[in-house]
Amino acid sequence: MSEMLTDLLQNIYNRISTLGKSINSLQMSIDNLNKTFGEKVGNLVGSMNSMMDNVEKEGETQKLLLEQIGDEAIREVLKLQDKIGLKDLEELSVKLSKIVETSEEALKPEVVDLLLKEVLEGVKSLKESPIKEESKVNDEELLKKVSSSIPKPTPKKGKNLKNLGPPPGN
Repeated sequence: MSEMLTDLLQNIYNRISTLGKSINSLQMSIDNLNKTFGEKVGNLVGSMNSMMDNVEKEGETQKLLLEQIGDEAIREVLKLQDKIGLKDLEELSVKLSKIVETSEEALKPEVVDLLLKEVLEGVKSLKESPIKEESKVNDEELLKKVSSSIPKPTPKKGKNLKNLGPPPGN
């Protein structure tokens, strides 16, 4: 019986020893697996960073290309506007608006009434002045007298008649 017990203890010891070896082997396998897993994760992270850098570079390149396309399109539109005269048309419209404003200022009823009054007074004074055969007033002198008696309209503050440019058609 003692031999049986010794064999049994020997078997238990062998099994414990085998289990210990298996546990050590399993521990080494787990360590190797963790190491391999860490390497794979590191490689994956490196690949992802590389891909992100490439995407950023490609995005910047595409952005630059789109900006260049947009700039070129704007230049082409401006050339087209110049060719069909849209800028000239806009400038003409602005100048015509200025002319309209100036003419409205000159044709206000107060200004017209004042001009007519001055002209009528000038004509009356010419009629009343004695006309002799020797001192006939020629047409040019008459025009000078009438034009000198007509007051010149002054533009409103902030308006400059010199900036109107040449009249249309010149």
